[in-house]
Amino acid sequence: MTHVDDLTDKHFVGESEPACGNGFAINRPPLRRLRRFFYRNLGPPKMPLSFSLGCFVVSAFRGRIPFTKYASPGHYTFYIPPFGTEAYRRVMRAGVRRDLHMAGGPAAVTFAVTARCPCSCYHCSAHRRPADGEMDTGLAKDVIRQCADMMVGTIVLTGGEPMMREDLPELISQVGTCDAIPQIFTSGYFLDRERTRELKEAGLKVVFVSLDSPDVEEHDRTRDVEGLFERACEGIRYSVDEGMSVGISTFATHESVARKYHERFFRLGERLGVSELTIFDVTPTGKMLEREDLLLTPEEHRVLSELQEGQYARKSGPKVVTMSYVNETDIIGCFGAKFQLHITHDGFVTPCDFTPLHFGNVKEETLRVIWNRMRVHPEYRKKTVPCRMQDPEFRRRYIHKIPPDVPLPYPMDRIPME
Repeated sequence: MTHVDDLTDKHFVGESEPACGNGFAINRPPLRRLRRFFYRNLGPPKMPLSFSLGCFVVSAFRGRIPFTKYASPGHYTFYIPPFGTEAYRRVMRAGVRRDLHMAGGPAAVTFAVTARCPCSCYHCSAHRRPADGEMDTGLAKDVIRQCADMMVGTIVLTGGEPMMREDLPELISQVGTCDAIPQIFTSGYFLDRERTRELKEAGLKVVFVSLDSPDVEEHDRTRDVEGLFERACEGIRYSVDEGMSVGISTFATHESVARKYHERFFRLGERLGVSELTIFDVTPTGKMLEREDLLLTPEEHRVLSELQEGQYARKSGPKVVTMSYVNETDIIGCFGAKFQLHITHDGFVTPCDFTPLHFGNVKEETLRVIWNRMRVHPEYRKKTVPCRMQDPEFRRRYIHKIPPDVPLPYPMDRIPME
């Protein structure tokens, strides 16, 4: 089996090296305690206006604090607009308005512009969603305008495979026209040099390429597309060459944590010139909706949290964002319906792309009306918690009550309240 180690000229360094050289683990309890004290007392879950205050601090002192001193100094993370842009300022203003119960919207929207996809992933989160109902260009552009009207800073075009839409450059251009930052999440299947250049010319700022395994054959097998790993890596190189911000997106399982895939993805990203590595937790949703046995253990979450914390001792390589770290109660908690929302290809609005529950459809009413309905729901108006889709109580109260075999997402108002 081919490994990432075969694709790099650099020798893989194990975790036994000190953090200052490798940084996969960190052994700085005072620094960690100080950071957690800051988040616990001033972080977004607890204190109104703290999100906007945090955005101001990292922008004002960029390059001087661990969050922004390397890899992509113009960003805190690619999920937030670049410092100094109108989109970044709008995210801060929206945060203030949102905390004061005014008209501010989420910081980011993920918009599945199509359900079409050349892959057949065993973990697909879009399972049980109808294949039809894809919005035409005019409606998709109107939805993007509605996002901008809600002061959204980043609009992430996903799928399916967003590159299967012939009008993708037009949609990307529309995002830029609305002073938001356009991103795509892609399998890399269509990310050849010509297509990459076309998207860059349309205004695309950030490309995230999804990889499931650092083993070539294993990745191709999980997506049922032979040669996809090599295509994806070539697409990453083309995107880097075009000067776009490029990230790798993956997810952690029991097996991948045990086999230290996160470290190998870091080395692969470093070799390819990637600026950010995102590691989501495996989440029981889509095809894996019933697989609650896949939920990571506290120890596995700790490994991934320390991977992100450990980056503050590194001097090079991609920036690392792990769901295990960000979704901790002491850090930010669940993003759904607070900092983000998701729109399906056929118009349903959900708190995030993992949540198979919707609050309305943009084909029938405005996005703002749906957002306001979502925000006042008893579940989503309370303080944030770790990822709701990983929370056994949330799953018992809502997910377990979704009838079997119905199309998803399911209407939230049909879930019987306790």
